Order: sequence, then C-alpha cells, then structure tokens
Amino acid sequence: MSTLAEKRAAVEAALEAYRACRAQEEAEYGEDYVEVTEMEDEGPAPDPCAKVFEKLLGAIRDYEAAGGSREDFDFGEHKEAIYRAL
Repeated sequence: MSTLAEKRAAVEAALEAYRACRAQEEAEYGEDYVEVTEMEDEGPAPDPCAKVFEKLLGAIRDYEAAGGSREDFDFGEHKEAIYRAL
C-alpha cells in the first residue's frame, strides 16, 4: 500500500509532466498557442496533453482517497481546469 507521501510525490510528478507538456506545446505553436488551445477545447481536435492531464487527475484522486487534500498543491494557472475536471 502506498503512503500518503508516495501519493503526494505521484501528484507532483504528474503535475510536472503536465506543465512540461503544456510548455512544449506552447513552444511548438508560439504566437498561435492560445488559438490552438481554444480549438482543442471546442473539439474535435486532439489535445496532445490530454493523457497527461488524465494521469494528473488520477493521481490527485488517489491522493484525496488516501486522506490528502488538493489544496496541498500549487496548481498555478492550471488550478481552474483541474478543479473543474475533478
């Protein structure tokens, strides 16, 4: 059984992976990044970070199920999207 500390580390790793994915996407699209992300939200364009985001949500759910709180993390600019999805 994983400890709360291990689950917290899993959330932090998943959050870092998600931030890295978004940063890579932003670097790739440059000035068009905002427009591209808006198109992704409207669908059906695939979001290359969707699987990474789902892993992050799963890690947060596991952490909360073990007694942790999502308030323990600084999700930064992604907080609203994360909370909405949870």
